[in-house]
Amino acid sequence: MKAKKKSRHYKTGDLMRLFLGGYPARSRYAEAFRTLRTNIHFSFMEKDFQTLLITSAGAGEGKTSTAANLAYTMAQAGKSVLLIDADLRKPLLSSALPDEATAGLTGLLSDIFGTDVREGSLEQYGVHDLFALLSLRNKTGVLSLSGEGETIELFFLQGDMVDLNWPTRPDEQKLLNTLIRTDMITPQQAKLAMSRQKDTGQKLGFVLVSMGLLNRDDLTGPLTIHMMEGLRTVLRLKKGTFSFRELPESDFGHNVFNPVDLDQIYRKVIIGEEEFPFLQKKIQAAILNTGVDNLSLLPAGKLPHNPSELLGSKRMSFLVSCLKKRFDTIVIDSPPILPASDAILLAPRTDGVVLVVKSGMMNREMVKRAVEQLRLAKANLLGVVLNAVDTKREGYYKYYHKYYSKYYGHEA
Repeated sequence: MKAKKKSRHYKTGDLMRLFLGGYPARSRYAEAFRTLRTNIHFSFMEKDFQTLLITSAGAGEGKTSTAANLAYTMAQAGKSVLLIDADLRKPLLSSALPDEATAGLTGLLSDIFGTDVREGSLEQYGVHDLFALLSLRNKTGVLSLSGEGETIELFFLQGDMVDLNWPTRPDEQKLLNTLIRTDMITPQQAKLAMSRQKDTGQKLGFVLVSMGLLNRDDLTGPLTIHMMEGLRTVLRLKKGTFSFRELPESDFGHNVFNPVDLDQIYRKVIIGEEEFPFLQKKIQAAILNTGVDNLSLLPAGKLPHNPSELLGSKRMSFLVSCLKKRFDTIVIDSPPILPASDAILLAPRTDGVVLVVKSGMMNREMVKRAVEQLRLAKANLLGVVLNAVDTKREGYYKYYHKYYSKYYGHEA
């Protein structure tokens, strides 16, 4: 008899302590979040938005419950929503989970995106997986790919792809033959260049320029096509093997001669159609089903020693870019602004920021400081949510009751 597989989701009771499930749909509390959802949509008007950061000036102002209920309300509108617990100092959204439930945000950023790729099969790691992992770890060295009758080497300098060598390239696509065919050099000049290249070990483009046969501008067009053809061949590889060999940065210098930006060419070749079979599988495993339709949760994971460094890293940017392809909306709960820099590092990487202020808790100067820090970080501050307002105080309650009592009835 097979053991029953554990369900990877929150207990519904734990969620309802934060979500609106414990409140009537027509209560003032629930309506406040529907109004907030509508106001956020109006803030963007015709612009698309996917990522929202919820933060506060200080602790205890209700930012976590605001993030949870806003995500819940957006999910009720039929959007696929991911709630991320990015408060890596006091992760309240993840407090009900056992440590081993999921790798969580920190597990993805530290462990999964730090995977050491030395050798393996292209069935396990896709080409895009390898490129991403080498980039995220700022690796310097050569990635060798073999499969389907092709052998290709890609050179990385501090995580950036800087050169490509394709030993099995068809003769008609080789650079010298392309230059001869387009009358940029003669066959005799090609022989001289090839002879010097063999003697010096220098890149062919460098040899052509140093001999005065061509200048850098002359080579830009042919080399762009040359690299595109190589990258397209690389990206077609689905079966085979790979190996990565680290090299000292001193090995890169005159040996890397490209008057073109190989990484930019790569972006043009893929046109955003990247596939990450290894990384997407790991990301999916870290996300939990909340038990609420259309709403998922990425917990914080184990608390790190360096939360600011993690949240401000390019690994975090990469993760968010992957998640945006799967979810309509991403709501991020971050630490308060004044005690730590985490939210300030995250804010510019999101489409908008909502600042939660608890009525009567923080003085105006502290709130002003938080707003100023967001502005200095060039974050898109959508507005402030005033939390825990006494709606029954004289004046406010009479106004509210007059206009809304018929709608809310006895539930108000």
